[in-house]
Amino acid sequence: MKIYYYLLHFLCFVSFILPATCTLVDPEKCSKSFGFCRRRCFKTEKQIDICFSPSKICCFEREFEDD
Repeated sequence: MKIYYYLLHFLCFVSFILPATCTLVDPEKCSKSFGFCRRRCFKTEKQIDICFSPSKICCFEREFEDD
């Protein structure tokens, strides 16, 4: 019975929580939006999506305002 509970919990996570936080993108789409698929983003970049490539995320360079 516990296996059904864990399976239901996992399916709810995959279908509701995960899509709300990020989306999977093609590496070409990431590079077209001026991003890069990397394992970790630099401190000057922010994560925008997850790439289809294994363990890679789409990073986009932040633009800081100069005072």
